[in-house]
Amino acid sequence: MVEVQEKIDGMAFYPGCSLDGLGKAYEKSAKAVIQDLGIQVENIKNYNCCGATEVKTVNYDLSVFLPARNLALAKNMGSSVVVAPCNGCVYSLSRANKAVTEDESTRQRINGYLGKAGVSSYDGSVEVKHLLEVIYQRAGPQAVRSHVKKPLSGLKVACYYGCLYTRPKVYTGAGLQEGKDNPEHPHYMDDLLEAAGATVVDFSAKTICCGGGHAVADREVSLGFSAAILNEATRAGADVVSTMCPLGHINIETNIPKIIEQYGDAIVRPVMYFTQLLGVAFGHSRKDVRLADNFSGADTAMHRLGF
Repeated sequence: MVEVQEKIDGMAFYPGCSLDGLGKAYEKSAKAVIQDLGIQVENIKNYNCCGATEVKTVNYDLSVFLPARNLALAKNMGSSVVVAPCNGCVYSLSRANKAVTEDESTRQRINGYLGKAGVSSYDGSVEVKHLLEVIYQRAGPQAVRSHVKKPLSGLKVACYYGCLYTRPKVYTGAGLQEGKDNPEHPHYMDDLLEAAGATVVDFSAKTICCGGGHAVADREVSLGFSAAILNEATRAGADVVSTMCPLGHINIETNIPKIIEQYGDAIVRPVMYFTQLLGVAFGHSRKDVRLADNFSGADTAMHRLGF
């Protein structure tokens, strides 16, 4: 189901549902960038949806079992760290870790389900990290700078982190654990893109909700949040919006037609993954990082801007 790369440093890669579908450009660009930086991972074999969106509102045990199964598979591979590129997946996996670690009754029930599913028991011992954290901690701005072949000079970028990157702290560890990004003013993406030559604008909407959680239940609420992000990026003078979560990225992009209809196209900016931008800076073509996959005209915009 999933292609496997050589493992190093005990890290397992969890693509999640999005990177198998509309987020394929994120996966391709992420794999290219981390390979360039010497960060290798092994994909979790036979992984499943972690239930990051709606499952937790339907059945508690299922909302823990689904991510716990992925973590158990990673542990069985000999991995001590799971790397996930999606804020929602990191939340779901970290939440499962806390549940099985802190509650004996929950751990017993979940391990019972895992046994029935043919998976070894799990004790919460695998660390969960966001892809952005791994790139920042294991490579950092200096390594990014040394790999730049085509600087993003003149490109003004609004870095959108999303609401779940640092929240809730009890799961993310932001502000509580060493090596985590600033919980109120995250800067890892800013620093990496600046190292790639981009100009990162002062963007006050970097951690607000994109409305993804309301996309099905209340489209108008979702639309309003997405419009606010694009409007603030425009107000800040950004050429593009950089994202790090496929759920938020896809939600914003799919809302754009309605945003144009209700608010006009003046507030719309192309949306692209931070790994696509780093990939271009590292010398990969727009085709290599699949900019044409983006719904927001990212490929056309980057070509017009000289990239």
